[in-house]
Amino acid sequence: MLCLLASAAAAQVAFVPHVIESKIPGGYAVMVTDMNNDRRPDVLGLTSRITELAWYENPSWQRHVLVEGMKGLVNMAAHDTDGDGIPELALENEFSMVAANSQGLLWLLRHQGDPRKPWKAERIDALTTSHHVGWADVDGDGKKELINAPLIGPKALAPKYEDRVPLVYYQVGDWKRRLIDDQLTGVLHRLRVVQWDPDRREEILTAGFDGIVLHRARGRGGKLRWENTLLARGHQEPAPRAGSSDVGMGRLGKRRFLASIEPWHGNEVVVYTQGKGGQWVRQVIFTELKEGHEVALGDFDGDGRDDIAAGDRRAGNLHVFWSLDAGGSQWRHEVVDAGGMAGSGCTTADLNLDRRVDIVCIGNSTANIKWYENRPAGR
Repeated sequence: MLCLLASAAAAQVAFVPHVIESKIPGGYAVMVTDMNNDRRPDVLGLTSRITELAWYENPSWQRHVLVEGMKGLVNMAAHDTDGDGIPELALENEFSMVAANSQGLLWLLRHQGDPRKPWKAERIDALTTSHHVGWADVDGDGKKELINAPLIGPKALAPKYEDRVPLVYYQVGDWKRRLIDDQLTGVLHRLRVVQWDPDRREEILTAGFDGIVLHRARGRGGKLRWENTLLARGHQEPAPRAGSSDVGMGRLGKRRFLASIEPWHGNEVVVYTQGKGGQWVRQVIFTELKEGHEVALGDFDGDGRDDIAAGDRRAGNLHVFWSLDAGGSQWRHEVVDAGGMAGSGCTTADLNLDRRVDIVCIGNSTANIKWYENRPAGR
């Protein structure tokens, strides 16, 4: 199948789908990183329905098992902590939507010489409902810290999940749990590492029932203090149809914008641009998702403005929204791979090193991993 997509600022773009994995039931999270230091980005995908984590080697997509016997896999993040060119992996498992049944284990996986063979797992922490993980240099010292976001608090119960959710971080080596924010409530669904300020520090965006929150660290080393700022409340209905499911940061030329799925597991694709007073102005650009989950951003047509990819894990459609102006007020919508990708997780990367931004998604009900090659139409 070939899907032709038009943008006002560039020639047509063709997304060509390629299957990486056709049998991963309930696919949940996908990640792209170079796993063997060959300068080609590889793909990892996980699901809670199987107990092993594997990576797929670019370009043959040969499958290599990293670890086995891990129940309730939910999320992962990669960073080369020792400088050998091969990343260590933070991995979360023993996850459940019922807090009493969700031990929330956090592991660090290291290769043992050959990254194609099984890796060694070191347990870092157990924090109830650990659900999302990321690496960020929060103090600008050139070393990344590990960020851990549980989904709900330990006393939370469906459907409103009324409890506080701790957002925490760890320094590499001592792995002591340190607090970022203890005021988040309900569901904390997603964290994103971003470069928000023009300095060496990285910041964190979170999306959940409270909306979209920016977390900034001040100070150095073990004396960090955190500023947690609510940017936008998201979709405003009573929980669980509240706030935001995911947030990503993009650029419209020199101007920053935010893209979001709202509410939690919701039907809306939302864009936020900053007004003259600094407030974030909410614009709903699509309302017909059956069950949205994540967004992925990238400049697909090379016009200097980031576009948005959003999966629908119930309808099985991958949606692309093209930015048509520098103000973020006009967006063109297209469907890619209709019925063939129930995207629970999506990301963007240049998989074939042609300097064009591709899309990678993992499907829930479609039980697959695909990458969508970004080609000039007609090539």
